[in-house]
Amino acid sequence: MKKVTIITLNWNGKRLLGDLLDKHICSLLETDYENFEVIFADNGSTDGSPNYVEAHFKDPKLRILRMGKNYGYSKGNNLAFKEVDPATEIVVFINNDTIVDKAWLKELIKGFSDPDVVITQPLIMSMETGRIQFIGGFVDEYGRSMTISGEYDERINNILMGLIKTLKSSALRVLWAYGACIAVKKEFFERIGGFNELFFPGLEEQTLCIPAHSLGYKTIIVPRSIVWHRSGATIKHVQKKYKGHETFGRLLFVLIYTSGLKMLIKGLIGRIILEFLISLKMFNPLAFFEALYRLCREFRTILCLRRRTYKLPSNSPYIIKSPLLLNKYLHAALALTKLFEINHPNSAT
Repeated sequence: MKKVTIITLNWNGKRLLGDLLDKHICSLLETDYENFEVIFADNGSTDGSPNYVEAHFKDPKLRILRMGKNYGYSKGNNLAFKEVDPATEIVVFINNDTIVDKAWLKELIKGFSDPDVVITQPLIMSMETGRIQFIGGFVDEYGRSMTISGEYDERINNILMGLIKTLKSSALRVLWAYGACIAVKKEFFERIGGFNELFFPGLEEQTLCIPAHSLGYKTIIVPRSIVWHRSGATIKHVQKKYKGHETFGRLLFVLIYTSGLKMLIKGLIGRIILEFLISLKMFNPLAFFEALYRLCREFRTILCLRRRTYKLPSNSPYIIKSPLLLNKYLHAALALTKLFEINHPNSAT
């Protein structure tokens, strides 16, 4: 049985989540799997979270890791990864605003029976709506994340549930998995150097999944593994502070992870237009210009990073061709179509 380390990153969870933090840890410790450990990685909390967890959960499978400050998702998880048991084969990164089913890990690990699979994600369900919250996603020609979710539309949720039943499949192939819960082969994570720490908040999981696809590996969703998630329980408290970072990250994604000059130019021009329109819609054009300034200031570093980064192949079947401007219905239709296409029994991918 594969040794698994579960890393749950925490920042002020006791204050922000209330009893959900207790339920989260209890559900992890009650997981029906024999060979696992849990690292409660505290990202510089000021609410006494690590002391509270240490005092209330006496379990040899649980370790507390105290970090000096809030490093964010990418660097926080990368630092916690350094504390993983050397015998570990699979590492699971999971948000602290989740509750897992007892069999979630056993089912999730089954996804690695295919040697080409290096990343798996459970079926992430919404605590608020009871619908499918995320089944990963793809990207379009502008580097836009084409997310697959049934949370905001019952019809889409029904289509997704029908797809899972119709395919009778233990896995669904996607380009990228959602970071609320993502399992990764330890050796692969080490090979690519972990999460790209330039990205926060947003797109952190793509910095794992794009290199996986580039190297010929697979990322899959395992529908029989169920995790319940309260969306944005932590990030909404800090998101306003990082608006400029989000804009910078989406532009940076195109610059680093797209391959081929044609795809790069088209993606970058389109992304700049989109980000400017988003900034006007959010009444925050300053964030857009700050992001552009930062890109120009760090351009030489970005180019060096681009040269040594595993990129998304320009001929990838996981790229969605789409118009520059999308409403949520067309977005959903394109993402669903690609999901059906990639997972069709006759698909060559």
